[in-house]
Amino acid sequence: MDSWDTEIAARASREPAVCAAFASLTASVTEGPGPDKVVDTLSHECARLLPIDSTEVFLPGLKLQRHPAVAEEGPVLESFETGTDVAVHDLSAAVSRWPGYVARMAGQGYAAVSVFPLRAMDETVGSIAFLSAETVVLSVEDRRLGRALADVATLCLLQQRELRHYRTLSQQLQTALDSRVVIEQAKGVLAERAAIDVGTAFQRMRSFARSSNRKLSEVARGVVDGTVDSRNLLRPRTVDHRRKNDGQSPGRAVGHRNR
Repeated sequence: MDSWDTEIAARASREPAVCAAFASLTASVTEGPGPDKVVDTLSHECARLLPIDSTEVFLPGLKLQRHPAVAEEGPVLESFETGTDVAVHDLSAAVSRWPGYVARMAGQGYAAVSVFPLRAMDETVGSIAFLSAETVVLSVEDRRLGRALADVATLCLLQQRELRHYRTLSQQLQTALDSRVVIEQAKGVLAERAAIDVGTAFQRMRSFARSSNRKLSEVARGVVDGTVDSRNLLRPRTVDHRRKNDGQSPGRAVGHRNR
């Protein structure tokens, strides 16, 4: 079997694993409330399919439990800021460029790195570094696969962000609806107890909430479940009208002119 046949056979055997990787990334969107599952899947699949030893993912602005952001300098940060690929085949030659990063990688046993931005359209959400213990250069095919995996992971992270946004919005709307329902119930309860119209009942509740520094929905819920004494709530609010001095309104200055 010549080299061309060998390459074709290698690609054919690799194809099912690549398809499985993309499927795993897609499924990871709904497998956890945060981005950790997506990042875990991306790191695992890249390490399984590419000739690398480890990965490092940088996602500023996102709270990751298992992937802390440590990129104060280096190609990971540069790729994120520029939105371009960065490849360093021999990290020891870049010590003057990123002294802290090179020292940290050398301490972990890595000698080369290839970085791709996690970018979709005009937004870059982070970057991923492919780390190798030897000074190596990824092939064109490996770089293409790494780029594709990074792109799919980026779309997964953005989709997950949208899901979190809509879930939060849904919860807020549900809370507002629940509060409205309770307030309407409380208005009816007060109106029946005091033989007043629902508009007056609402005004009494609102006045009581303000004077007691409580939320209107909290007061309404207390009316419905009986934890708020309706007698105190229905008691008319009296205003302390202080005697006006010299027939003047409070706060109005009295002027005297010398003749």
